[in-house]
Formats: sequence, structure tokens, C-alpha cells
Amino acid sequence: MSRQRSILVVLYYYLPYISGLTEYARRLAEALVENGAEVTVVSTQYERDLPTDETIRGVRVLRYPVWMKFNKGVVSPAFMSAIVRLAKVHDVVQFHLPLPDAGLVAPFLTKSKVIVTYHCDVTLGRGLVNGCLEMTSYWLMNFAMANAKRIVGNSRQYFHVSRFAKYMNKFQQIYPPIDTSFFHKVPDIGFLQGFGVRGESYKIGFCGRLVYEKGISFLLESLRLLGEIDDLQLVIAGDDKNVAGGGIKTHLDTLAREHPDRVFFLGNLSSAELRCFYSEIDVLVLPSIDPNESFGMVQVEAMCCGTPVVASDLPGVNEVISVSGFGQLAIPRSAADLADKILRVYRHDFSETGFERHNWDIASTVASYLSLIEEVATSGS
Repeated sequence: MSRQRSILVVLYYYLPYISGLTEYARRLAEALVENGAEVTVVSTQYERDLPTDETIRGVRVLRYPVWMKFNKGVVSPAFMSAIVRLAKVHDVVQFHLPLPDAGLVAPFLTKSKVIVTYHCDVTLGRGLVNGCLEMTSYWLMNFAMANAKRIVGNSRQYFHVSRFAKYMNKFQQIYPPIDTSFFHKVPDIGFLQGFGVRGESYKIGFCGRLVYEKGISFLLESLRLLGEIDDLQLVIAGDDKNVAGGGIKTHLDTLAREHPDRVFFLGNLSSAELRCFYSEIDVLVLPSIDPNESFGMVQVEAMCCGTPVVASDLPGVNEVISVSGFGQLAIPRSAADLADKILRVYRHDFSETGFERHNWDIASTVASYLSLIEEVATSGS
């Protein structure tokens, strides 16, 4: 950047909450600070004991009280007021969507300084209330898109089939921030054995929040179709407690009881533990079933550790395997096809040669954002 730029980053949840979206925001914010930017995150105080003002690895984080929670969203007038106030003293405002509030504050912001990073569509489930909330969210986010100078997404294909494809002229594909130098294969230290997993078994791994849209129940169902693999175990890493909108751990426990001594829940893992997890499993499976999943950074992290991936053939989710060939794509919501693709990987029916880590590295992501921030900041000055 020609001079230090100030960036206001806006999203409902930030650290210590962990999801693909919050990890994206955290990694990018910290990397921008390392490259000379001044970054302030405006978030909500979704837990009352969270500090309202703190600095985390160079990023200032401001949290505002929540009046009410509904599904994955919150109501916080102080949050919206802060966005409008702070936007006036920052060069660029970056909204991480889904975020209906972005539409509410859009009329009060300078259009030329707004970047929208669109992570995924909103699917809140069945029922009249959820349907109304979902429709209202899209209506408000349409205002945010219309007000944005530029729109960023993980996948051009995903955005093209989203409800906001009409804004394709503003769209720029930038892959998520992934530190491919950190994620690399490490020696087997028996990390998974510490959870009771047998060292000699064929290990199928899943990593993500334990929520419905991840399709974990289909993965559990596929286990009974994998008779060709004599000794297999499923290891599931991910938060089962702090999940916006509620998790499905109880349901998964019921399904897991049908497979005694074959399913292990590891809970939330640190980055260092994840590196061991990826290095010790034989295949990572991402069986997502709806547009709440738009990419799946865990795929790249696993591949960096030398582990092939089976993922759902959904727009965006299929990007990594389509480009790299390092795994197999499965029909969403089909336990039978999921099992078939796991067996293909078991038989080594994939190619490692197409995966080039530099294509997915955070350095490329940050360089693209720095260029975009400079463009937006300059146009708004």
C-alpha cells in the first residue's frame, strides 16, 4: 500500500468464536496488520463476559452488547450505530456476509469505500419464522451488495449461482487465507492414539462445526457401506458446544452408537493439533449438503499435510478438488456415493500432482486484498 490504510472489518462473531468465516476474518485481519494496515474489527458481545475493547495480535476488536439472539443472528442497535460512526474515520469498510445489518446501515455509508466479502448463502431451515427471517436477510443483504464498491468471494462459480449473481460485474474471486507453510505433514506422534484411535486402522477424518449443513450424518451412514476396508475408524474434529444456531452432537451420538469403537469425537483442536490430525488421517471427508458451505478451507489444509479429500460436488466446495485432482467429488446427500468415493481414495484413485500449495497460500490472498483495498481507498478519497 502507498500509505497506511485504516480498515474497518464488520461481522457478528469474532474470536474466540471459531468457524470458517471467523477464521477467514481473523487470518486476513492479522495478515493485513503485518503488512502495515490499521485494522479494527467491529463485532458483537455474543457472550457477556467477552471484553468490549481489546487488541488481539495487532487487531483492535470492539464488541457491542446483544439485545437478542435468533437462529444464527443477533439484534444489537449499538453494533449498527458503531458501524456508521467508525466508518467515517476509516479508509475502507469490509463487511463479512451473511450479515443482514449491512443492509440496514448501507444508506449511511459512503458507497465508494465498501468491500463486501460474501462467504455463503443463508439457509435457516424449515418453518414460517425461519422462512421470513431468511427472506428478510436476503432483502437486506441485497442493499449491502448494491451499496458496495467491490464484492469478493471464494469461488466465481458459487457466486454465479447465488441469489446475488446480478452483481457479477463487481465480483472478484480471491481464495481464502490459508497458511500453507504452517500446514505440512508432520511425523506420526500418535496424536490420534491419545483419543483411543488404533494406529493401524484406516482413518477417515472430518473437521468442522458439528452442524446439520455439514452432512455428517451421511458420513456416519456411509460407514456401513465400507465393508471393503477391514479396519476403519472415523475421527471427527470440531466444536460441539459454541455453535451459533445450535449443533447436532446429540443426534450424532445416537448414530455413532451403531458403530461401536469406530467413531471418535475429538472436540475443538488447536492449529498445531489440527496439523497432527490431518497428517495422521488417511482421508478427509467434507460431506456438506447445502449452500451454507461455499469452499471448505479444511480441504486445502489437509492436502498441504499430504492427505487426499472427498468432498461434496457443490458449487464452491468442489473448487479445490476440481483444480487439484487430489481426491474425489461425491453426490451431496448420498451416503452410497460418499462410500464409493471414499473407497476410490482407499484404492488410491486420485492424483497428488495437481495440488500446488502456492496457488492457495495466504500470501496470494493478502496481495489481492491489499491491491483491492488501495483501489477502493483511492476511489473514495
